[in-house]
Amino acid sequence: MTDTKEHLSSSQKQEAFLEKWASGEGIDFPDEKSKAAYQYRAGIMKDAIQLKKTPDRAPVVPLTTFAPVMLYGYSGKQAMYDPHILGKIALDFTTEYDVDAAGIAPMIMYGPALETLDYHLYRWPGHGVKEELSYQFVEKEYMKAEDYDHLIVDPSDYWFRVWLPRTHGALAPLAELPPMYGTMELPMAGPWLCTLGAPPIQQAYKALLEAGKQCFDWISALGPYLGRIMASGYPFYAGGATKAPFDLLGDSFRGTVQLMMDLYRRPEKVIAAMERLTPLMIGTGVAGAMANNNPLVFIPLHKGADGFMSNEQFEKFYWPSLKAVMMGLIEQGCVPCCFVEGGYNERLEYLAEMPKGQSIFIFDRTDMARARKILGGKSCIGGGFPISLIVTGTVRQVEDETKRLLDTAAGDGGYILSIGCAMDEAREDTLKAFIKTGQEYGKY
Repeated sequence: MTDTKEHLSSSQKQEAFLEKWASGEGIDFPDEKSKAAYQYRAGIMKDAIQLKKTPDRAPVVPLTTFAPVMLYGYSGKQAMYDPHILGKIALDFTTEYDVDAAGIAPMIMYGPALETLDYHLYRWPGHGVKEELSYQFVEKEYMKAEDYDHLIVDPSDYWFRVWLPRTHGALAPLAELPPMYGTMELPMAGPWLCTLGAPPIQQAYKALLEAGKQCFDWISALGPYLGRIMASGYPFYAGGATKAPFDLLGDSFRGTVQLMMDLYRRPEKVIAAMERLTPLMIGTGVAGAMANNNPLVFIPLHKGADGFMSNEQFEKFYWPSLKAVMMGLIEQGCVPCCFVEGGYNERLEYLAEMPKGQSIFIFDRTDMARARKILGGKSCIGGGFPISLIVTGTVRQVEDETKRLLDTAAGDGGYILSIGCAMDEAREDTLKAFIKTGQEYGKY
């Protein structure tokens, strides 16, 4: 039997996926009131994405990481080491602060599993960072310049036998594994399997399995809290996540300095690597969205901001693969939700190339009047509120800035009120003022 989805356009697939998500299908609501509240909040999100002037108001969605943890008096370490604490915080914050879409609690990873793997890419509370703080990324040259060909030819093999051993201390012995292609026939299988019996490699696999068991137990404990958030009437603001290929190379593989030098020393390798990574990043985002029945795919943009590279370099190195990832997500019915860090005042015209009403751009330090002018009526925009006011401003200053931002950016629809970063800290009075003012003043 032919799959009718294959005959749908990307916009039709996206509409069907958004409608399914907004309906609350599969959520065990305790009553009709909770179901209606969920459908209302997801509905205004859907309308904003599709550039509709909702019958009510712009959605209010402050992106958060550790801010709820701090607001409820817990330390970062407690949140990362006790899923019940993290789950309760996520539930209490969402319902008390009454946001229109909930943050993704699993963005705060499980500390014990990171310890088991001897994870190198981050320092986290109680492990390189003070217990009361949040985590810190550790950027290094985890991929050498001579590794480009290996990554391009076989990303999975490179990831498993080179990158994982360099970034996870407990998995270092995996670097001694030969390629798995030696299993192709019986005479070759024996030597390959013998390597798996080496004690260091056995220990590496045991560490990987132990971390998997820890994370399974963690999500099993956290999951019911996430279910209660949705059942209480609150959708999540993303179902999946992925990255721009340039950012993946720069953040977790080559490092910023090395990658920027690669633009001059080996530009063809950079482009080939990004083209190889593009379908992998599409698949990663789609898989998360499908698993969570939520079409929004979060994409943090790190290294394409004004000042990181020229417009010519952005057009050559950054935008083509990011655009390809976004288009790939759209073609599968997903909604790319780009968190545009830094300023994109010189890049807005590129973003305007996306199909109408099928993407979200949440801005950090971009001129929101210019963003509205360039992208209004083309893509949903959001953000633009300075975190500094939430942390150091007065309630009156927050109220005034929220109104000014809505007047500037909300237009006649297609806007999500958000803060220009994912919050690691906040104050109760100013954050509640931001949300309340948005809900009251952001009406159409």
